[in-house]
Amino acid sequence: MKTSVVCSVALVVQSIRLLMISPILLLLLVACTGQEGHMRERLQYVSACNRADTVFTQRWLPTVDSLVSYYTHHGSANDRMMAHYVAGRVHHDMGEAPQALDCYQRAAEQADTTRADCDLYTLTAVYGQMADLYHAQYLPDDELQALKTAERIAWKDKDTLVAIKAYELRIRPYHLKGEKDSMLFIMKDAREQYLHLGDTADAATAIYACISIYLDQHNLSEAKHWLEIYEKGSGNFAKDGTLIKGETFYYDKGRYLLATGRTTDARESFEHILDSSLLEARYRGLLSVYKRMGIADSIAKYAELFAAANDSGFIHVNQEKVHQISAMYDYSHQQQLAEKKCFETVRWKARTILFLLFFFLTMLLSFYVFSRFKIRKLEEIHCLVRTKETLEQLLSKEEMLTKEKQEEILRLNSMNSRMHRTMNEESQRLQLQINALREQLLKKDEAISDPVSNGIIADFKKKFQSYTTHYKLPEEKNWKELEKAFSVLHPSYYDLITSHRSMTKDQIRLCLLIGMGFAEREMATTLEVDGKKIDRKKRQINKKLFRDDSSSTLKDNLKPYIRTSLS
Repeated sequence: MKTSVVCSVALVVQSIRLLMISPILLLLLVACTGQEGHMRERLQYVSACNRADTVFTQRWLPTVDSLVSYYTHHGSANDRMMAHYVAGRVHHDMGEAPQALDCYQRAAEQADTTRADCDLYTLTAVYGQMADLYHAQYLPDDELQALKTAERIAWKDKDTLVAIKAYELRIRPYHLKGEKDSMLFIMKDAREQYLHLGDTADAATAIYACISIYLDQHNLSEAKHWLEIYEKGSGNFAKDGTLIKGETFYYDKGRYLLATGRTTDARESFEHILDSSLLEARYRGLLSVYKRMGIADSIAKYAELFAAANDSGFIHVNQEKVHQISAMYDYSHQQQLAEKKCFETVRWKARTILFLLFFFLTMLLSFYVFSRFKIRKLEEIHCLVRTKETLEQLLSKEEMLTKEKQEEILRLNSMNSRMHRTMNEESQRLQLQINALREQLLKKDEAISDPVSNGIIADFKKKFQSYTTHYKLPEEKNWKELEKAFSVLHPSYYDLITSHRSMTKDQIRLCLLIGMGFAEREMATTLEVDGKKIDRKKRQINKKLFRDDSSSTLKDNLKPYIRTSLS
């Protein structure tokens, strides 16, 4: 029914064109010839403002509307495409996504890619802007299709850099779809293409998202690899290593440092995040640091800050409604194409329409337009009512969630306080037990450390020194006998040097030689290593057993556990 009415309207319009040719129309045609230069200058000016990244506001609407209206019937295909494109840019900056998409679709239709003079650069930009809108509306499949089209046109235009950039941007829809393997493939492939062009900066920034993905997968070696590439080649760092831009790097670097056990460095990295838009990441990172450190007060503090930042950045997105709006505009666009085709097919019949039908059809058209106007107004009112109800529901849900989060924070604070008190009491009890056990062990050692035990250790010392004198190395059984003697005669000393899981065989043997009072040169000869390695091993042992980085204090730290042999 609608198509029939539209066809009738088309016949009427064509009849008017045939009957209304007069000197007045001829004068209008002459005036249009002078108008062409003015409209072209206006189109070039708006296009130049767009290239200069001008933020368009509502005051630009009359200008772009006049350009679209004029170039609908004048100018080349490139002019029509540009007019619709700048109109889309104005609606885009104003936040009117459906109108902008409609303008971009109309702009793409005007392009005649079969002609050699087709403005492929602008056509690439059209599909790039469409991809941005689809991304903002969480429509990954539509965004991916737009990016593929933009890339294909850029390759046709031999604009290699833009083509690679469009290809690289495919990671955005794949991110929305959760396809991380596809993201990794695209980023690494784009990096190789940038390197082929010699563009090391874009090659480094293209793989930035790899860092977060590999951190999520706990693949620390790959995360470190891409972190180093980004730091060296992105150009976002000063000569002294200071970050110039992109504070999200501090968050990913902090996650890597925390995962590798460098808690203090991770905290410093998170504290470098000062951008207000990244406060949620800052507090999330610091919360994870203090959880690792087990500091209850800081955990409660940053849990509250993280929740507040999370609430402030909460955005309600109804993807289903965006799909419906996009589908509605696509349907309207197809209807317009159908109407245009119908108009062209019945054009030749217009010459047969009688002038007497003109008045009747005009009245019918007026009635139809008036009816459609009323219906559209009612639909808009119903849509606004539904939108208001939805917003009220969302606001109510947000208030409820906020209240629940506040209650949860209070509960966590109370729980943390109780846990803190319990941990302090348990720590004091364990410390008392440790002190009692230490006194028992020392008394046990004093009971054992009599002249007989000292004589046995002295015999072992002479035996091992004789090996050193004759340039021989002790056999495995000699070491086992020495360990057995220490385990019986000086159990607290032996338990100390063997209790740490990471102590190596050579480190345990070095402790036995120290316990017998060997000089550093004798220890180096017995273990068949140089003096520097002995010093390094002593420092490693001291750090493991006593958290002391010095090699010179190891002997003093060991004395309380075996006094006679070390003296």
